[in-house]
Amino acid sequence: MSKVVDVNKFLEELENTHIVLFHDGNNETKKTEYNFIKKGLESGQHCFYTTQKSQKILGEMREFGINTENNELLHIVDIPNTFENYSKMILDKVEALPEEAKIRVISTHYFDFNTEEKTDRMAEIEQCVDDGFSKINGNFLCSFEISQINQNLRDRFLNQLLESHKAIIFQTKEKGTEVFTLP
Repeated sequence: MSKVVDVNKFLEELENTHIVLFHDGNNETKKTEYNFIKKGLESGQHCFYTTQKSQKILGEMREFGINTENNELLHIVDIPNTFENYSKMILDKVEALPEEAKIRVISTHYFDFNTEEKTDRMAEIEQCVDDGFSKINGNFLCSFEISQINQNLRDRFLNQLLESHKAIIFQTKEKGTEVFTLP
């Protein structure tokens, strides 16, 4: 079922959910991601943000009003610039998440998904995260910019990702935000 909603309210209503966010890289996406982190921090949750651009992200978070200085609940996780090094790293990080504490994770994916091998591997990583999701005490938001996905592989890759997520958000400047929940 699809519906247009207030994405921030939607994310706050979810509990222990693996979410995928497809977007066109517009400013609303960053607001969505940073609000997700800010609300988690305000609730005393450990918040993880994986990125290839940690200094840029920290600067944007500060501009958004997030306390990034000496914040023991905020964890910026640097990810490798090459996809091949990313897959093992992200699975190791998921395994090391605090089991007792309530958490939120945003995992950004700004790789060029330009081969079936990369899209298949990413889908496999997402399925591994989902298979072990019962160990994650919180919400895990996976963010993909559509333009990074080769157009010939896009439909196939999107369908692969739908298999490992319970909620899907499409956020584009042209169409706004739509959410889908899966059983």
